[in-house]
Amino acid sequence: MSRAHRFHLEMDGHSVTVQTRHAARETELLVDGKVVGYQRTPTRHRPSATVLTAELPGDPPKPFAVALHSRGAEDAPTCALEIAGRSHAMSESPLIRPGTVPPAAGRPPLRSARGLLRRTLRRWV
Repeated sequence: MSRAHRFHLEMDGHSVTVQTRHAARETELLVDGKVVGYQRTPTRHRPSATVLTAELPGDPPKPFAVALHSRGAEDAPTCALEIAGRSHAMSESPLIRPGTVPPAAGRPPLRSARGLLRRTLRRWV
């Protein structure tokens, strides 16, 4: 299971994205690519649900909430956007660039020789 997830939904002409990192201990909410909400959960306390609130831009602004539910360590979390009394499921989107192939499972991605050489020389200098 991946330790990071990204959920995305287009709502009223705006892009709403939820990203988790480090096994859902860090959750951030983005509207149109700008961070509007962030929550960090201590290591000892792992809630089954995380709720972040924000507003969609407009006149008047539309408040909404995003609920991220984690079922367990083995299962992927689910995410839903709640606005105006309705709930909309947010689909999980890949964390890789379009057109790239993800690395094989269980094998770390190959590093470029140039980047590896540069990092090694920085340590020695």
